[in-house]
Amino acid sequence: MSEPIRERNDRALVAEHFRSLREPGLGRPSDAEDLVLSPDGRFVAFTALVFEAVDRDAVRAVHILDIESGELTAVGSRCAQTYGPQWSAAGDRLAWIGSDGGRSVVELSCWPLAKVIGLAAAGSVEYLQWSPDGSQLLLGVAEDGAEQSDALGSGRLPAEQVSESWTPQVSTGAPSSGWRSVWSAGLNGRDLERLTPQGLNVWQAAWAGDDALVCVTSSDSSESGWYDARLSLVGLDGTIIDLAMPTGQLGLPGASPSGDRLSVVVGSMSDRGIYVGDVAIVDRATHAVTFVRLAGIDVTAVVWCGEDQLLLAGLAGTETVLLRYELEHQQSTEIWRTAEGTCGALLPTCAGTESRVVAVCQAYGVTPVVTLFNADGTHTELLKLGNAGTDQLARIGGTLRTVRWLAADGLEIEGFLVVPDGPRPHPLVVHVHGGPVWAWRNEWSMHYPYTPLLASLGYAVLHVNARGSAGRGQAFVTAGLTDMGAADATDLTSGVELLVAQGLVDPRRVGIMGNSYGGFMTAWLLATSNVFAAGVARSPVTEWVSQHYASNIPGFDGAFVSGDPLDPDSHYRSRSPLLRVAEVRAPILLIAGALDLATPPEQALMFHRALVERGADSTLVIYPEEGHGIRRHGAMVDHLARMLAFFARHLPVALPVEPAE
Repeated sequence: MSEPIRERNDRALVAEHFRSLREPGLGRPSDAEDLVLSPDGRFVAFTALVFEAVDRDAVRAVHILDIESGELTAVGSRCAQTYGPQWSAAGDRLAWIGSDGGRSVVELSCWPLAKVIGLAAAGSVEYLQWSPDGSQLLLGVAEDGAEQSDALGSGRLPAEQVSESWTPQVSTGAPSSGWRSVWSAGLNGRDLERLTPQGLNVWQAAWAGDDALVCVTSSDSSESGWYDARLSLVGLDGTIIDLAMPTGQLGLPGASPSGDRLSVVVGSMSDRGIYVGDVAIVDRATHAVTFVRLAGIDVTAVVWCGEDQLLLAGLAGTETVLLRYELEHQQSTEIWRTAEGTCGALLPTCAGTESRVVAVCQAYGVTPVVTLFNADGTHTELLKLGNAGTDQLARIGGTLRTVRWLAADGLEIEGFLVVPDGPRPHPLVVHVHGGPVWAWRNEWSMHYPYTPLLASLGYAVLHVNARGSAGRGQAFVTAGLTDMGAADATDLTSGVELLVAQGLVDPRRVGIMGNSYGGFMTAWLLATSNVFAAGVARSPVTEWVSQHYASNIPGFDGAFVSGDPLDPDSHYRSRSPLLRVAEVRAPILLIAGALDLATPPEQALMFHRALVERGADSTLVIYPEEGHGIRRHGAMVDHLARMLAFFARHLPVALPVEPAE
């Protein structure tokens, strides 16, 4: 049964929070993504996130920044949203993707911006890239109804209804989805030609010279197929060569301008769209594979700046690193290294040429700034994206600091602690990130609206990069991935113990929350430890056997959960929170999206019903228009209000005064 939220004061508080944050900047860019630098290094094109109303989601709109004059221009479009800009090799054309909520299309304009040519493909265009000679555009196209990555919210891309509403879904074999392929388009915005064959699913592609593509491919079009994807060299003459690669997942394929050298990021990755690992270089002629060796850095972005030079972004523990790498001499030159901030959205990213680099820099109390890194080692702020509302949030959101401690086995664990104003000891919320191959960074608002809002109300918030997190190399990643619920769980609880021992945190008022893997860990720790007084689990996995057979990404647990799903002695059983539900003593708020294919809402439903049968304190909230995680404004306001009310009941900021004896 549908139940509106009863805590009207909490809802009003959250609505006012978003109003005060967004209203001063309405109509202006509040963040920037997809940066690309023009070949001459003068113009930065990017996707701006723009709030047009305080109670609506941001829209995406491509803008162009003139580095010399500071002039900011929005591209003209017939589409409600535009994103993913790409410059041609000569810098005389700009292309981008446009969408009105259905299929996405390509728009193309001469530079300076002139008449816009529209191009409709047979599906949704997900990415673009100009050919090295500038004569054509590569289009990554997903068919109607193709599955979305959980990193983008899961669910399916829009599909036109072509059958009666009663028509059943029929499955006679392995699950399938809409296919992904690569097409080319000429400069006239027409002359569409398919470049990859039927039966080859192309997750990502890039030009390898003018006569071939380097692609991450699979023969399985379902979202699960990415976990076993391969690197393929696809010639425009129809030849396909699968290149031998080390074990792991693949992302960010690329090539030198000539196509003689290919690149790809390789590593154990938990989510398509969140690519982090080591850079492999493949000689196109011999297929020999070598690795870019960077001590202590996990690479998250790769840009070719010539035949021999790479521009790289990555993580080194809690630090963000930008560097150039010369392949011939195997030498790296750091452009920027800092623990006082970061750049990019999901993970560090940058754009550049042989002489200039641009990135969107930020920190917990510093809103995003489009920044130019100069050849002399200095950097220049080009465009500040803050306003009076973000300034106010920075003032009330507490103070961030890096924390380190030893886990139970002596391994050093890192994280970020946001401490509110006011006397200690504070109530604490441990926020567990998803993935788990992702990482907390020192970034604006800690990526989500939760942390500054909680801190403004008096909560300390701990963000732990436990085993399985990016930034510490593949050994650290796999130590968490292959044994989820073991040492990674004690990485979290040992951090709480440190803060309690320091007198910063009240051990009676410690909560936990998280999404996806963070949702699993919330449910798991409520069942296996007595550290937490309450938990909020979003999009959780609570039972691994049903997760394997009902999720659209069985490839994830197949790669990272030990044993066979039907083996009663495997981790599929022993690491399932549902099978330990009788040990849960703390109250839980379970959140799920009805459209989530990655961790279906039944995962939260099962755990809730099992708890209720045993008389435990459990509340289940399922949002009908959400997928993996909560993203839309209305649902976010509702979720935050429920979360605040839940923590206020079970982790009160002000404890009742004990009567004097």
